[in-house]
Amino acid sequence: MGRQSKATWIDGRERADVTLHLEAAGLQVRGERRADIPRSSWSRVQADGGVVSFEAEGRGYRFELGAGASVWAKALVTPPPSLAEKLGTARGGSVAVRGDIPVTDVEAALADAARVPPWEADLLLVTVRTEPELEALPAWLRECGATAPVWVVHGKGRATTAPGDAAVRAVMRAAGYRDTKVSAIADEWSATRYSPAKV
Repeated sequence: MGRQSKATWIDGRERADVTLHLEAAGLQVRGERRADIPRSSWSRVQADGGVVSFEAEGRGYRFELGAGASVWAKALVTPPPSLAEKLGTARGGSVAVRGDIPVTDVEAALADAARVPPWEADLLLVTVRTEPELEALPAWLRECGATAPVWVVHGKGRATTAPGDAAVRAVMRAAGYRDTKVSAIADEWSATRYSPAKV
């Protein structure tokens, strides 16, 4: 998800400049007016004359988006990808896991992937709960001969005590890894996918 665009909110005779943020949970509207519209609440989505309109929670919404209106309408009616699709495990394959998985949704997303040693895996998933675990990660990846992309599950937000995305990025980039994708997985947890250094 993560689609974003400038728009004009049309409400009767009133017009307001806003920014639309489409996320898995719903639509965030920020700017001269604000709203958080849950994905489960909208219906009758359509695009006409450069304007996207839909109904949600008993009221109508209209956003002028110009040429992008049809693309936005399609995005609004397209279900968000599952966590398995985001992680790349929806079609099976093999995965190596290091550390405790902190969220049951992640465990479920890995259900169709065979668990194998790191050097045989199509994908790795590593949870880092402490700074020492994070600092030791690049050496562990080298020692076990892992060559597949690795999802690093790390802390998100102020409530967590686990290393956050900035700390993980600094360690992994210093080790030659490149971050290629991010996926929020819970209120206090997120995951970033890293591709190994090319030899």
